[in-house]
Amino acid sequence: MGGDVTLDILKTCEQLEQLKEQWSELWLRDPLATPFQHPAWLIPWWHQFGDGELRIVTIRQNHSLIGLLPMYVRYDLSTREHQLLPLGISTSDYLGGIFAAECTTEHVKAVLQLLRAHSDWAMFFVSQLEPNSRLNEALRRKPNLFKECHSDPCCRMPATPLDQLPRKIRQNALYYRNCALRTGQLEFAVADANNCLQWFEEFRKMHTNRWKMAGEQGVLAEPAVLDWHREAIPQLQTHGLLRLCRLNCGGNPIGGLYSLIDPPIRTNRKQYLYLTAYSPEHAEFRPGTLLLAFAIDHAFREGVQVIDMLRGEEEYKRNWHLNSYSTRSWVWRPAESSSGKELSEFG
Repeated sequence: MGGDVTLDILKTCEQLEQLKEQWSELWLRDPLATPFQHPAWLIPWWHQFGDGELRIVTIRQNHSLIGLLPMYVRYDLSTREHQLLPLGISTSDYLGGIFAAECTTEHVKAVLQLLRAHSDWAMFFVSQLEPNSRLNEALRRKPNLFKECHSDPCCRMPATPLDQLPRKIRQNALYYRNCALRTGQLEFAVADANNCLQWFEEFRKMHTNRWKMAGEQGVLAEPAVLDWHREAIPQLQTHGLLRLCRLNCGGNPIGGLYSLIDPPIRTNRKQYLYLTAYSPEHAEFRPGTLLLAFAIDHAFREGVQVIDMLRGEEEYKRNWHLNSYSTRSWVWRPAESSSGKELSEFG
């Protein structure tokens, strides 16, 4: 691999916590890293959903962290097998490792070899990878071992000012804005470090009430999910990765947006729209449409180039002229490899 490169596997929560600062610094050096791969998002996730044993692989060159693959082993009751999975699976729209420029595909292949050599799992699965990531490249080069499988695409659009949004959206936003203004002052606002948790509680109430009216609970009714976000939100805010927005009418919140954002140093900066909520009592003003229109306008003025509405085929997305953005997912069952020479196949 060249240079003084060492690979290690960390297995305890204490080691994970000790890595937080170096992990954050490495995250800033990877132009493909999203907020979903930041320790402010994933370590709180592990605190609530870590039902297995950690397998955090670090790549160091001359003692400096240049690569990290956050995984864990979980026993799946339905298949009765141990699975090696990425932290954040199921609740995050982009996953995988983070790598500095000096971390090569060969380094990542060595990580995969190390995991196989220390395997206590029957199935390796990674999903929602950026197509250009080094992890995806390492997996793609060995199709006889790793099998590509279905991966949900995300939906993107350019960040634009309000007057350049799709025609139907723009017309609707202006119409319902005027309707709302007849009942009180309309204000779009963004949370800060002093009020982000308070705003999240108001967001949770709107989100849960909306789903109750539809006869469902909604994800924020689950205690573990709530505790995860309550821990993550202040950390995301501290690192400049949170955009918790709300729309007020007459001083009362009628809509909310929980989103993540790339730091200003990123080129092709993105904002990721994770969850939305609105007050059912104000549904006649289409607060969801109004909120997104104002949020995209605000993102544009903040220097964001891309709005990512993430996974899902929700009906409201159909009017926004979104482009599909493919991700990659891979599965590997060593016992099913035809050659029986898995380790040598990495060379």
